[in-house]
Amino acid sequence: MASSSSSTGMASSSDEACGYDVFLSFFGKDTRHSFTDHLYHKLKHSGISTFRDNEGINKGEQLQPEFKKAIEESRASIVVLSKNYATSTWCLDELLLILEKRRKGDYLVLPVFYGVEVTDIRNLKGNFDIQVKPSSKWTDDNVNKWRTALKQVADLAGHVLSGPETSFLREIVDTVYNKLDLKEISLPLNIIGMARHVKEINSWLGQSNLEFLVIYGMGGSGKSTLAKHIYESNFRKFEYVSFLDLNNDLPILRKQLVKDISLGTKAKIPCVSRVTHKIEKVLKMNRALIVLDDVTECSQLDALLGTGKINSHSKIIVTTRETTDKWFDKARWRCQKYEMKLLNDEEASQLFCLHAFGSKNPMVGFEQNVQRAIQYCEGNPMALRSLGLSLSVNDSIEIWASQMRLWEREIDFRLQDILIKSYKSLTCDTVRDLFLHIACFFNGIDKDYVEKILEPNYLAKSGIQMLVDRGLLSVSPNKKLMMHRLLQEMGKDIVRKESIKLPGERSRVWLNTESFKILSRETGSQKVEGLALDMHRLLLEEDFTFKVR
Repeated sequence: MASSSSSTGMASSSDEACGYDVFLSFFGKDTRHSFTDHLYHKLKHSGISTFRDNEGINKGEQLQPEFKKAIEESRASIVVLSKNYATSTWCLDELLLILEKRRKGDYLVLPVFYGVEVTDIRNLKGNFDIQVKPSSKWTDDNVNKWRTALKQVADLAGHVLSGPETSFLREIVDTVYNKLDLKEISLPLNIIGMARHVKEINSWLGQSNLEFLVIYGMGGSGKSTLAKHIYESNFRKFEYVSFLDLNNDLPILRKQLVKDISLGTKAKIPCVSRVTHKIEKVLKMNRALIVLDDVTECSQLDALLGTGKINSHSKIIVTTRETTDKWFDKARWRCQKYEMKLLNDEEASQLFCLHAFGSKNPMVGFEQNVQRAIQYCEGNPMALRSLGLSLSVNDSIEIWASQMRLWEREIDFRLQDILIKSYKSLTCDTVRDLFLHIACFFNGIDKDYVEKILEPNYLAKSGIQMLVDRGLLSVSPNKKLMMHRLLQEMGKDIVRKESIKLPGERSRVWLNTESFKILSRETGSQKVEGLALDMHRLLLEEDFTFKVR
């Protein structure tokens, strides 16, 4: 690994005390600060945990215990055979241990012939023609074992330096990556219904010549979870990678992106345009994987990525609540849209039960409550997880039923924080008022009818389209306005909080009993913009007389 006269120490790609993917064996004076250093960082950048020695502690002739341990507990070794490799007893002892580990079982040994001829090593010529010396290590027994080891490693399939060193490094990393079967990361057990999404997006990564993939859908639908898994499963395949959460400020994000795509962690940033130019250059010339999570408007893409052409081998994954129809109408960027579908009833039941019971199946006696939870959440994974976890601490059916009624009356604040982002992103009060009107009165109503009623005051035609674009509303095939139950509950909760105690002080009143009381007792105010009352349904309700006294 290094000459016996050098001082060395241990380093790895993580803080782990043991357990590496790769052990690097090399002669320090030949390649430490050049090829091997580049190889180490390339392996590390690709997520392959790697052991190498670093200058730090003195080395004698005896292989130190931590190096023996690292070889024993690694999954593979890369042996960089350079001109003076065989002049080091340390390197030769490492080679013996590496080949012994290979004989014991499934262990990859990858020789890299760096500036040497394979035949010279196989035939023990030049510096590889090692002989007995008047030294405690260069004994007849040791030399014979080392010579045999050199012949054996020369006969293994490896890589011979040819062409650009950057391409050579990529070939080595790809070999290790594939041989150690690091290609796939299993989906966590608590992620239900993701497998089909992962398969489709991985196919896009491998085959599509489109630079952008936009994953869109309502808040809590699993967009970020999916994007993170795709990123963690595929980042090793790219030269530059970055995962950015767009909830942070743009200057922070821009600085992080500069750092991630290897433009220098200490690089001075004189002005935004210079940084953008550097980012554009990387995206034009190299293979990059960048995830932009929770994008709210197209200007954020321009601010981070610039406006230049992006290499077709680079992939930009965007998650957003928007439908982004107008974001990618420019010829310079090509995009595929991917809608994040909500879970079906079977998947929803499994996810909810996993968090509520620790099993994909409901406990005996709780089946009805599980169905009630599924109906409430309407396939939203975050809602199913939150509700399941909140109920998991109780095993009383009565408490469960009470907790469910609480959720149905008042949306969980954690879920509210996620869902309300789309509402807050609406840029004008008129459209916000339109959203609240639809949530309180017009969910499931014919689109043309709603537009006719609300167009004069709320500019409903353009407003409804904006709500659809923001993922806050959809239009069914038979032209009904459809709002997810959780979004509807969020809208009603916004109105309810205008006045907790006095419905007549709210802008909208939709409950029949509250509307009747306001009208019969004349307790309304000028704040009321809309009020719904269905007398027929009200009269059918039990104990109506008691309620309105």
